[in-house]
Amino acid sequence: MIFLAVCFVAVATWRGRVHPVLAVFIAAAGFAFASGLSVSQLGKVFGTGFGQTANVVGLPILAGAMVAAMYRGINGRGLAALGLVAGAGASAAASFAVLSPLRGAQPRAALKMGLAISAGQAFLLPSPVLVAATAILGAPWVRVLAFGVPLAVLSAGLGAAVASRMAGRGDDAPADQIKIGTNWPARTGLVASCLVMASLLIVQSIGDIPSEPLGGGASRELILGAGRPLIVLLAGVGIMVVATRGWARGGLSESGWVAGAIAAAAPLILLVAAAGGLQSLAQSSHVAELVAERLLPLRLGIALPFLLAAVMKALQGSSLVAAITAAGMMQGLLPAAGLDGETGRALAVLAVGAGAVTGTHVNDPFFWLVADGASLRPARALGWVTGGTVGQGLISIMALVLLGLLF
Repeated sequence: MIFLAVCFVAVATWRGRVHPVLAVFIAAAGFAFASGLSVSQLGKVFGTGFGQTANVVGLPILAGAMVAAMYRGINGRGLAALGLVAGAGASAAASFAVLSPLRGAQPRAALKMGLAISAGQAFLLPSPVLVAATAILGAPWVRVLAFGVPLAVLSAGLGAAVASRMAGRGDDAPADQIKIGTNWPARTGLVASCLVMASLLIVQSIGDIPSEPLGGGASRELILGAGRPLIVLLAGVGIMVVATRGWARGGLSESGWVAGAIAAAAPLILLVAAAGGLQSLAQSSHVAELVAERLLPLRLGIALPFLLAAVMKALQGSSLVAAITAAGMMQGLLPAAGLDGETGRALAVLAVGAGAVTGTHVNDPFFWLVADGASLRPARALGWVTGGTVGQGLISIMALVLLGLLF
């Protein structure tokens, strides 16, 4: 059913016939009714997902738009490496949003950065996906990190190769610098603002680790609070306002750059929130778990945790839910799969991570963010963004099979 929803969105939005927000709304309603949900359940479940995503992803999008309204874009260099590290943050979509001002109007840079963030989310601690799988499967984090770093670099490298082949628009244009900042203080403020916002998301991920490496109690609550969307927005925008004197000439007024940033961000915020509503509906149907359970009797070794996570990801949209569910299913199957040793458990964790980011599509807010940044309509984004993450997943599982044979 979710694939029918994907096809509907791709066809309905082809050549701009239906706005993507409306297409996702219709797809969500169709999916809910086909799944047997009532009108009441549709409204309640969709609304919950819509609101949560508007907060967790929408506010970082607004933060990025406000920072970009003061100064946007330096060049595309280093974005893959930066995205790889930022992928370990609390949310891949939020990390992409807060780093977006650095890339300016460069479609290929957006796809490269998006696929690098996906690689970081899959293989680098303290990504929530990897933290959850490591805790559930009892893997040694040192080995997870040792194997994960080269896999992350390999996956990000493939993403960069995919992005280089995309026929983007405006890739050779100079970095887009607009409105207030055109000097070194503005450039410095831009970098500092984006790095601080991304760092806060990573610190929040560290605070979520069950072993509480940064301390528990009030200290942990402070750490988690520092990475909340509103705090990230205030910190990032505050740095840029100071660096560019953004309050000058009515910039904070209803006719200044703030108003322009809000107007520019609103359609994308609505779109990702709608995708969050569809994701919530997909999770409430429990179809993903039923399909994944049918794979459990298969004796596929290291490929089994990958497939479990990939199926969960494709059918319900959340990488974290996919990782938690797949790791839980594999917990009692590790001895039978030959993955019961420390190395085997670490490889199983990384296989779950690889599967949990494979095949992102219309029920994932991250898909829409990368598609928007790369100037891709949904049908083309399914080829470049979804296809790119599928390619990353396939090369990663092949590397994991090779590592299993060597170690």
